[in-house]
Amino acid sequence: MKQLIGLLLVVVVAVAVTLMAQGNSSKVLIFFGQYRIDMSLNFAIIAILFSFFVLYILMRAWRASSQLPGKFKEYWMNRKQNALLKANTQGLIALITGDEQGAQKALNQASKTGIETDLSYLIRAMSAIQADRYDIAEEILNQEKAMVGEHSNALVVLRGKVALSKQDFAGALALLEAMDPLAAKLPQVQRLRMLGLMGLRRWQDALVQFRGCVAVSALTHSEKNEALTRIYAGLCEIAGQDSAKMQEVLSGAKPVELESSSVLRMLAAGLMRSGLVTAARTMLETALKQQFNKDLLPVYHQVAVLEPRESLPNVEHLLMQHPADLRLLELAADVCEREQLWGKAISRFEAVYAKQPSAHVAGKLERLYESANQSERAKVWREKLNNHLQNDRQLV
Repeated sequence: MKQLIGLLLVVVVAVAVTLMAQGNSSKVLIFFGQYRIDMSLNFAIIAILFSFFVLYILMRAWRASSQLPGKFKEYWMNRKQNALLKANTQGLIALITGDEQGAQKALNQASKTGIETDLSYLIRAMSAIQADRYDIAEEILNQEKAMVGEHSNALVVLRGKVALSKQDFAGALALLEAMDPLAAKLPQVQRLRMLGLMGLRRWQDALVQFRGCVAVSALTHSEKNEALTRIYAGLCEIAGQDSAKMQEVLSGAKPVELESSSVLRMLAAGLMRSGLVTAARTMLETALKQQFNKDLLPVYHQVAVLEPRESLPNVEHLLMQHPADLRLLELAADVCEREQLWGKAISRFEAVYAKQPSAHVAGKLERLYESANQSERAKVWREKLNNHLQNDRQLV
């Protein structure tokens, strides 16, 4: 309906203009020196309108032609950008899936565009590091184009990982310490710095850095346990048999760090080596009261038999809570033997033997019955011990 009304208006306007033109007898004279041009007013109006439209079209064509090189350049740039985006996407997928060859192919495709960014090299280097190809990662990171970009912090982190893989701990620390203070607080930077300090055996600094890593959640659970064990092993090794230094290591340990059984074992061994048996016993008893951990029983066994009188109440308490644990039952028996509580020691060793017969327990029972002046019972256990030893020789 709208098109019909519009067409009708155009027809009406055209008829009106035609009628007005027919009744218009005016003329236009144009003089050029001695020459003149005669034309009707209607022709002059049409000529002016036509000239205007021709001039307009020519100007638009000229403007479009001047913009053509820019549009053509933009078109090709968009094509390159799309190709680069596709290559980087493929490289990232290859990095996630561990496809090292796919990452290399993606980098080659990005290089063909001529506008590759440092992102292409970061993806390729990360893929090489993920595949333990540190030599290739170092070669990529040393390329001139890989050094140009806005991701300098990421490049330093990758170079630090390569340096650590080559056991160049001092070089890795030098790279990390040259970063600005804000970048130094990044989780991966703190993690790499901790590994560098551990490599240089700067255990006290490594412990401080470890706590910083824990605060920013830079370590996985397994990495946390491994690092903490290595650090405390190093601290105990440096302390050696110096009781003052070992006491300092123990007092500096945080409660959350003493929840690790491996740390407790390291500290207990160091404390016993330096003669601080009571400190080792107290530390282990506190840990076992808070949370019973079977992994601590072997080292606690070593400490408890050295101070049987002091450890007996705690051992009895633990045995009441966990009566079925054979290692705890044997520990209680050993402590009772040290305290010359022959009856308790015998009953507990016999309970262990009933559940798990062995030459080791049979020998202890023989010795206990001899100490209790019960030679007949000692003879019985001597025969059982000989049977175990004979069976063991036959198996060998």
